[in-house]
Amino acid sequence: MFEISLAYKIKANKEFVFDWWTDLTPEDTLLVKPLKKREIISRTPSLIVLRDEEKMYFKTMKFYVRVSLERPNQWISEYDGTDAKAKSEYILKSEEDGSTTLSYHTAIEPKGSLTRIMSPIVKPFVKRIFSGEMKVFIRTLEIDYRAMQRNSQKS
Repeated sequence: MFEISLAYKIKANKEFVFDWWTDLTPEDTLLVKPLKKREIISRTPSLIVLRDEEKMYFKTMKFYVRVSLERPNQWISEYDGTDAKAKSEYILKSEEDGSTTLSYHTAIEPKGSLTRIMSPIVKPFVKRIFSGEMKVFIRTLEIDYRAMQRNSQKS
């Protein structure tokens, strides 16, 4: 098993960050390259179940994902696939300047002996991919937040 922790300051309020980040749709595949397909299986106010297909380093991986929503401060995503299991926690903290700090922590448990053996080698690559995805999400989220603010000022 290996773990990755990341933290980012986002120029948007906590409620917007939570709502934007947890509004999961099949169109999320347009934001990040590794995510090739997303199917929403079920959705309630506190739980989203979906099936994701990702391609990383020429390998296609399929995961069932359970996203537990603990509004307004955090959500937890649990992934179960043929090659790995993972649990990712997202925790939001409001800052005095109106921004939000997102703390992300994931624990990845490779399945299979070859995958376990390779995990120390692939960890830096996985961290780079996750970090790149986060930056794309945050950049898009901040653009959407600014647009929402402009629209609300016009009204």
